[in-house]
Amino acid sequence: MKKYIYSLVLTLISLTSFSQSLPANRYHAPYILDQVAGTPSFAYSLRKLSRGYTGYAIKIRRSSDNAEAEVRFNNKDIVGSDSNVEVSATGGSGITIGQVMTFAAFVGTSHIYVSKWYDQGANAYHAVQTNTSLQPQLVLNSAGASNSLPSIVYNGDAYADHLVVNQPIQNLINNGVNGSFLMVGKATQNTNQHSFGMRNEATNWRWSMHINWSDGYCYFDASEVCCATNRRFYNASSINIYKQYSFVRGSNYKTVRLNNTATALNNSSGASYTQTGGAFYLGSWGTSNAKGFYGNTTEIILFPKDLAVTILNTLEVDQMNFWL
Repeated sequence: MKKYIYSLVLTLISLTSFSQSLPANRYHAPYILDQVAGTPSFAYSLRKLSRGYTGYAIKIRRSSDNAEAEVRFNNKDIVGSDSNVEVSATGGSGITIGQVMTFAAFVGTSHIYVSKWYDQGANAYHAVQTNTSLQPQLVLNSAGASNSLPSIVYNGDAYADHLVVNQPIQNLINNGVNGSFLMVGKATQNTNQHSFGMRNEATNWRWSMHINWSDGYCYFDASEVCCATNRRFYNASSINIYKQYSFVRGSNYKTVRLNNTATALNNSSGASYTQTGGAFYLGSWGTSNAKGFYGNTTEIILFPKDLAVTILNTLEVDQMNFWL
């Protein structure tokens, strides 16, 4: 009997130790979108965001022969070298459409570029780039506390790498005004860059972010004609460091939170003006000859409302626990 109890204790200790071998919220449940109510306008990530999502993560193109493949999440629910890929375009290679292999086997020694980032929400508003010269690069082992997670890398030189969400702004944010844009990423330069969002060139109306401008500030112009007051916070110390950003626009205020902490833009007053049309850009804001984002992203989620702080807190903590 004593031997049995001793053996049971050792087993429980072993199981407890094993269960703590991964950080909290790393890899499997709880999935971030399953923790909050409401449907995002779009949800892009290099990890799986919802238990019910069964689609692809991204579509990639390899540089050696322009073959393309759809990429699935691996058994840790991330994009990795052991992810299965399904060939969707053969390029100049001898592979066949529908052929399945590992990510590593498909890539070989090629550089890999992203032609589509799949929306894991209900809307299927995928972010796409068909111009091969403007596709951002996918790099494994470039994010996370141990540098073991993937990221998408943008070269902001005009004409900038970017992905396009080809939906009018009123389909993405409520009344062309209210929205919450949450992302994990790092900027690699303080320069005059147009990082994410939409700009109407005729009116200069914007729902966009500059991360960072040449003065070291991060700017958030949302549902307004540039340039209003209450639009920036100092962010130069974040260069080359992955951070969690939350940009929130209400009908008469703007808030930006950085790593679950309010910045100088916190419930800052600002009149809003509605807008329709356009498209939303990741890595740019749609002006072809302007500099875009210089840096990396791993996850971007947009909700069509100004989320309550309690909900923001849940989402921010999850993104930080996983990616930072």
